[in-house]
Amino acid sequence: PSIAVLLHSHSDGWSLVCVSLIKIISLILMNALIKRTYSMIPSLQNENEQQSSTSVDENCLDDNSASSNMNNASSISSTWGCVEDIRVYIFQKELWAGVALAFLYCNVMTFGGLLMAYLNSCGLTWEVIGLCQGASNFAGLLGTCIFALLQRFLKDVRATALCGICWQFMLLSVSMFGVLMKNPWFIIVGVIPSRIGLWIYAIASTQLFQQTVPEKERGKVD
Repeated sequence: PSIAVLLHSHSDGWSLVCVSLIKIISLILMNALIKRTYSMIPSLQNENEQQSSTSVDENCLDDNSASSNMNNASSISSTWGCVEDIRVYIFQKELWAGVALAFLYCNVMTFGGLLMAYLNSCGLTWEVIGLCQGASNFAGLLGTCIFALLQRFLKDVRATALCGICWQFMLLSVSMFGVLMKNPWFIIVGVIPSRIGLWIYAIASTQLFQQTVPEKERGKVD
């Protein structure tokens, strides 16, 4: 974002080219890392091979019966599927951790369109806002590294999640103080490091669900 905003101040065409190249490189890098992770864990490959061989045998034996049952099940699942998924989610042990994470997505104190427009109305240039957005993204990346360090020290996912959410709450309070004072720098000082706490809590919450959701209910609960 920082590079794109700086280029945009000089040439609209170059900024679009820059953003497009960054997205293409990011997509290629993401797929390469996923493929490498898959190749480094043999259990994933073995499990998929077993599932594929089992599914082929089952399809050969029960192809006719499965097709007829799917027609009947589709109408029932479309009616009761949503209700059943909600029921499964409500009875999860880490229900409130997931609800808290969902509410964090309602936070507007992040470098989205609304906050960027507000900062610009307070007198900040788009170049400065772009640099701050880049720093905010880096803070989120830093949060993933700090999560691993906290896990080694605390050895408890719940304690790590609590540290992350408390850190974010404390810094967003500084940002709200800046909104009341109409001081954009107070807002920035609070928002940028708060991303560390957001990513710590997001990873911890995801890991809690991975550890507590029963195997038969995985895929219904994220």
